Amino acid sequence: MRAGGKRSTSTLLLVGDGLSAFGTWIDFIAILTLSAYQYQVSSVEMAIVSAAMLLPGILLAPTIGRLCDEKDPKRLLLLSIVMRVVCTAGVLLLHDFTLFLLLIASRSVFAGVAPPAINVMANRSIEPRALPRFYSVLNVLNSAAKIIAPAMGTISSSLSSEAFALVMSAVFSAASFFAFSLVVVESQADAAEAQDDDGSAKAPDADSGLAAMLPLLWIAGAYAFSVFMVNSLVPVVLQRAGFDKSLLGILISCSGAGNILSGMWLAKQSGAGRVSPLCGRPAESILPALLQAAGFAAIAFVLWAAVPHKAYVLPVIFFAIGTVSARFAIALNVFLATHHAQSIGTASGAMQSTQNTMILIAPMLGAMVLDASGGAALFAVAAGSALLLFSLFAAVPLVGRVVLRQSKA
Repeated sequence: MRAGGKRSTSTLLLVGDGLSAFGTWIDFIAILTLSAYQYQVSSVEMAIVSAAMLLPGILLAPTIGRLCDEKDPKRLLLLSIVMRVVCTAGVLLLHDFTLFLLLIASRSVFAGVAPPAINVMANRSIEPRALPRFYSVLNVLNSAAKIIAPAMGTISSSLSSEAFALVMSAVFSAASFFAFSLVVVESQADAAEAQDDDGSAKAPDADSGLAAMLPLLWIAGAYAFSVFMVNSLVPVVLQRAGFDKSLLGILISCSGAGNILSGMWLAKQSGAGRVSPLCGRPAESILPALLQAAGFAAIAFVLWAAVPHKAYVLPVIFFAIGTVSARFAIALNVFLATHHAQSIGTASGAMQSTQNTMILIAPMLGAMVLDASGGAALFAVAAGSALLLFSLFAAVPLVGRVVLRQSKA
């Protein structure tokens, strides 16, 4: 494929993913609102709703990823978008709680097709040296969606109804379908031949077995465990520490701003013919993860000690955490594309399953720490868990051997 065609493919993938992310997040907020206000669920039923939104993806993500490797990822992606819109329509038209759970469980399966499918499409159709820039811009779009789309969903639900929010979600999904339908994806064989012809072949690809994927899954899982131990509990921590509720919005905005600015900077560094600062080494993901853990330790100290002007110090720390979290996400995707190019769908699905498992488990453990020891201890434990898990990463012989082999590649 010519360079201009590859640039067009990159743009269409980014536009499609951005629109899809907006639709997914609006959908997510509308489903939670429907659960609370239309079905008036209890705390136990809300836990069931959360499980329905996560468990199918955890169980089926590896299979979905493998299908994206073996079949046509574009066709699977387009079909998943159609089915996600069908599930959204079902939520709008049906008003039985059991059917509601089945629909959102189905939605989570179809939503889980996008990450591995986009990774496979990008890997086959974008030059290897352009992937760091692609993943940098992709991170910026996803970060913007996480900030803007929930606000859009909440405002539309307040001014109109949850039904209108779901219609908005369907419109974004339809627009993403149109963008993805224009993408021209090379076959796996053609992509490999093109890389050989232009001399920009990736490092030797690891196989898709569990041992080969262990470094990727360990890094992704350790990071997700420490982050999601605290993420959903930040409002409770702030409330118990006596802060005004407006601080939560400020902290989210600061973290999001740091994430977006860091992604834009890395995209600029990787563009205009420059050599990308990322080349797929494990340390490129581990370092920002450890810096984020240091940020959690700093928050623990601020909450525990008699630090003056805490409401001004915390936003600065959250901004710094946002910058390194963007670096981690981009570096992890580059690591994935570098060492699992021929099985990127399978590896992406396994990584997604690992992260969703941590999202399900970590908040429960975090709640136990918060109730037992307070907010400062929660952030300290999250920081300590990251340090421990990444120390074990370097210490476990199996992981060490795989990392050493990949670093030499």
